[in-house]
Amino acid sequence: MKIQKNNINFQAGLTKQIRSEIASSNVKQISDYISKNGIPNDFKENKLIAWCSLKCLEIIKTLNKEYNLRLGLPKGIFVEDFHLLNVSNQQSAGVTNFAPCQLHLKNKTIFPEKTIFFNEFKGFNYSGGNEYWDRIDLTADANYDDKISATDFFMEIFFHEFAHAIHEENLIKRLGEDKTVKTIKKTLNPANIRCFREKNEKLLNTICEYASVNPFEAVACDLSKRFIENVNKNKLTIEQNFISKSPYRKHHFFLLPFTDTETNPLSDLLRKCWNGKF
Repeated sequence: MKIQKNNINFQAGLTKQIRSEIASSNVKQISDYISKNGIPNDFKENKLIAWCSLKCLEIIKTLNKEYNLRLGLPKGIFVEDFHLLNVSNQQSAGVTNFAPCQLHLKNKTIFPEKTIFFNEFKGFNYSGGNEYWDRIDLTADANYDDKISATDFFMEIFFHEFAHAIHEENLIKRLGEDKTVKTIKKTLNPANIRCFREKNEKLLNTICEYASVNPFEAVACDLSKRFIENVNKNKLTIEQNFISKSPYRKHHFFLLPFTDTETNPLSDLLRKCWNGKF
């Protein structure tokens, strides 16, 4: 996801209590817990990224358990110097690997699909800290003001990348791994992206302008917005099944006529993107 920095003097939900909890967090303990959930990780001692990743994992696990959902989890979470990765925008704050491919340029490591990377921003350190992550609340406000993000909540970037993993899990279940990879490559063809934007930009811009970049960003922007609209900003918990009436619910044919769901042009488009009908 693209990240922007402006001078905006708001707070994006990063309360004093949350700041204190992040500051006192133990990265190794978080890393060990996430590893035990089958997710390899390396947070490079970044407490904010480790803590926010943990909260995203806990929320998704709770949704899956309480409401019998099957929201996918990432296959890895890493903080990395993006100069070592083959990504188109090295100033991105986060990126999700959508297909098993060669991303790491230094040692040729091949990462699996649904691997999330957060930018270490090594070139932006100051006074022993990191300007991008240390000022995530201001960055979140700036991104919202610039219509890059759908909300101004400081965890937007984290929900966004987890949403990519959730989306790809759904595609793999529906299409199979081989067809998913082919669909992704075809969809991200520059000509197809231009066509998608020309056709859907006005509609998707009602979420945020970044949502019209491609079908995957459309789902990630919208799904992360739904997470944030339903999260308790103090407890960072979700206490209702907001998926049930959304474009992301699982449709059972025999129940469909009796089940409320969103029916409008935007929801119809998101439902198609979610199911790989690009």
